[in-house]
Amino acid sequence: MMKLLKLSLVNIILFIGLLIFPAFGQLKDTGENLKANVVQKSMPNGINVIMLNRGYTPTLALLISFRVGSVDESYRTIGVAHMLEHMLFKGTDVIGTKNYKKEKIILNRIEKTGERLNELSIKNAGSKNSKENKEIEKLTAELKKLHEEHREYVVSSPYSKIYAENGGVGFNASTSKDMTVYYIELPASKLELWAKLESERLRNPVLREFYIEKQAVLEERLMRYESSGEGGLFEQFAANAFAAHPYRHPIIGWKSNIERFSIKDVRAFYKHNYTASRMTITVVGKQNTGETFKLLSRYFGKLAKGNDIPEIFIKEPEQKGERRFAILFESNPYLLIGWHKPAFPSRTDYIFEMIESILSDGKMSRLYKSLVIEKGLAASIDAWNGYPGARYDNLFMIAAVPKHPVTVEELENAIYQEIEKINEDLSEEEIRKVLNRKESSFIFQMDNNMGIARMLSYYHTNFGDWRYAADYVEVLNTITMQEIRETINQYLTKENRTVGVLRDSRKTNKD
Repeated sequence: MMKLLKLSLVNIILFIGLLIFPAFGQLKDTGENLKANVVQKSMPNGINVIMLNRGYTPTLALLISFRVGSVDESYRTIGVAHMLEHMLFKGTDVIGTKNYKKEKIILNRIEKTGERLNELSIKNAGSKNSKENKEIEKLTAELKKLHEEHREYVVSSPYSKIYAENGGVGFNASTSKDMTVYYIELPASKLELWAKLESERLRNPVLREFYIEKQAVLEERLMRYESSGEGGLFEQFAANAFAAHPYRHPIIGWKSNIERFSIKDVRAFYKHNYTASRMTITVVGKQNTGETFKLLSRYFGKLAKGNDIPEIFIKEPEQKGERRFAILFESNPYLLIGWHKPAFPSRTDYIFEMIESILSDGKMSRLYKSLVIEKGLAASIDAWNGYPGARYDNLFMIAAVPKHPVTVEELENAIYQEIEKINEDLSEEEIRKVLNRKESSFIFQMDNNMGIARMLSYYHTNFGDWRYAADYVEVLNTITMQEIRETINQYLTKENRTVGVLRDSRKTNKD
C-alpha cells in the first residue's frame, strides 16, 4: 500500500501542516474537505479525471496513470510494461523527429533487421550452426549501421526539452507491479500544451530506438540487480515468496526476457493494456475544474475506448510451511522476512498499517529503539506493509542489517521476540501515539500539489476510488488493540513466512 511519510515531531508538524494547508481546516475535517472539494468526472471513452482546485500560485501537478503494471504481463512479456514506459518518451511522428518521412524508411529497415536478429538469436541460442551464426554477425553489423544512419533524424529527449522551456519540473514516469504513471508540474497557463503533447504521445507513439533501449534496460538491470547484493536479494525474495502469482516476477524483467523482447510484443501490450478504461488523469493546483475538464475532453476524449480487461484470477496458494533461502554476494549481510496477508481495502491491511508503525515508525518505534539503540544488534531496520504490490494479496515485510559482529540469525530471533512482546505490553497510549503520527503524515503529504495528486491517483487507479485516501485516517482510528493482537497471531507465524538472507561470499569462502 502507498506509504504515508513517517514523522516523529508529531505536534510541531501537525501545527505546521494546518498552517500551510488551511483550505482543509481542522485535521478531523481533512477527509471530508477532500470529499467536498475534489471533482471527479468521466469522459465518454472511459477516462476518469480527478481535479482539485488548490494552491496559492498558478501551478498544476499533472498525472496520467494506467492500471497497468508488471502484474499484467504474460511469461512471454515479463518486463514489457517497464520497457514500454521507456519507449513512450521517444516521441511521435511529429515530436522527436527531424524528418519523419525519411526516418520512417530507416525505421522499417531497423525493425526488419532487428526482428530477424531477435528470431535467430532465440532459435540459435547455444548452437554451433556456423551458417546461422554468420547471419547473426552480419545482421548485428547491419543493425549498428542503420542506427548510425537513423541518428541523423532523431531529436533526443524531445519532451524534456519542450517542458523545460515552458517551466516544467519533475517530468518523469514510473512503473510498478500495479500501475504506470507519467507526471510533471507546470504553470497553470501551460495546461493546454500538456494536454496536446500527452494526448498525441498516447495516440500515436513511435517506438524509435527500440533495440538501443533494450541494451539500456539490460544495463539498468545489471546495475540494480546483478551487480547489487541487496537488489538481487529482493528479486529472489519475491520469486520465493510467490509460487504462482505474477508478483513473483521483477518489474524490469528477467535478463533472458529483455534480450528477446520483440517490438511487436511491446506494441501489442500497449494496444491491449493502455486503454481509456484503465486511464486516470489527475490535476491538482490552481484551476477552474469545469474549464479543465472541457479542455482535457477536447484532447483526450479522442482516444479510443478499447476493450475492458478482466482482472488476474490466479491466486497465491496458502503457504503451509516456512520458506528459507540465501544468496551469496560480496556485500554486508542483509535480512528480509515477509508474511502473506490480504491486500487493501481489507480491514486486515489497515491493521497492518498500524503494526508497521508500532514496529518501525521513527526512532522510538519498537524495533529501532530496542534493536538499534538499546541492544545494538542492528545497523538499520525497517518494516513496511504491502510488498511488492497493492492490487492483490501481498506481504508484510521486515528488512534489517545486522551490526557487526552480530549474526543474521541472532538478529532474526531478536525480531521475533519483539513481535511477541506486542501481545504482552501493547497499550492504548502507544496506539494513540501511532495514530498521531499517521495523522501528521497525512497532513504532511497534503502540503503540496504533487503529493495530493499522487495520493488521489494512486488510490483511484489501484482501487477504483480516490475516496479511500480521504477515509484512511478515519478507518485507522477505529482499529482496536485486540484486533492488532489477533492479526499478529493469525498472520505473523512461522508457517506463513519467507526468510531471505544475503551472506557475504568473502566470509563464506574463508569459512
